[in-house]
Amino acid sequence: MASSQHPDTLGYNPEIGKRVFAMKAAGVPVRSIFSEVQPYQNAPKSMRDFYKYYRSDMERAVAVTTEAIGGSVVDQAKNGDPESPNTWKAREFYLRTQSGWTPKTIEETREIGSDEEEEESAVNALLKALGKDTEEE
Repeated sequence: MASSQHPDTLGYNPEIGKRVFAMKAAGVPVRSIFSEVQPYQNAPKSMRDFYKYYRSDMERAVAVTTEAIGGSVVDQAKNGDPESPNTWKAREFYLRTQSGWTPKTIEETREIGSDEEEEESAVNALLKALGKDTEEE
């Protein structure tokens, strides 16, 4: 039906779609996939048409591959041997990518004194910044 609506377009070819999916799932770059499918009948001749018809195959391939790899990383992080460096790497990777955690996250805590101590400390800091010696008093 698509060809009757758009007589100048080639349309989707399921054989090309399968090949695009398999190659993208294997990590092949898009330009290489585009070149590889050129011998197929009704192959798109422009990258615009290639994306128009086969983008969903590529996106699905990335999603399926990410699910498989991510699933194994999460499984290792949750259920791996706590003594294994791979388990700790998987845990760190997950926390960095999904939780916003970084090893440089520092939590600063300080003891707060009385209001008088706070004011005195602020005055001393100001005097020091002005070049005045606070010990002369």
